[in-house]
Amino acid sequence: MSDASILIELAKWSLLKALFKLPFEFAVPDALYEDELIDLGEVDREQLKGLGLRVESLDAEGMARAVSYQRARPKLTLHDCLAVTLAVTNDWPLLTGDKRMRALADEEHIEAHGALWVIDHFDEHRIVRKSTLAKALRGMLDDPRTRLPHAEINKRLALFTAKQD
Repeated sequence: MSDASILIELAKWSLLKALFKLPFEFAVPDALYEDELIDLGEVDREQLKGLGLRVESLDAEGMARAVSYQRARPKLTLHDCLAVTLAVTNDWPLLTGDKRMRALADEEHIEAHGALWVIDHFDEHRIVRKSTLAKALRGMLDDPRTRLPHAEINKRLALFTAKQD
């Protein structure tokens, strides 16, 4: 289960198509798909489904749970809460860049990962060249909107630039 932030971050660095080459399935809530995945650059929404993105919906009980999460944590959006609810309901890991969503996932005993986890798997599964990953990581370091830990980015940069492909 993913939120929009990870997909947007990967799209920014032209890594979105590579996500679907990983040996995992990825899904988003239907409302998030319709409302937030509008402009992803080189990949449009319909292409995402063609690449393998699943669009999932919640039943009435799930919607009630998502609303309950949002009432208890007003800084989370409804879309955030829908993603967490789908992860909890289906016992799926959560892919998010949002620390509040991670905290809720932790409370609910749901595994949560972020963009660096994806980058690690791109390398582990040899889906993206180390030089391409290093370029994306440098861009993330230079982007003031990227909230990833610089120490973790630098650790990977050292690894990816020490041994090129």
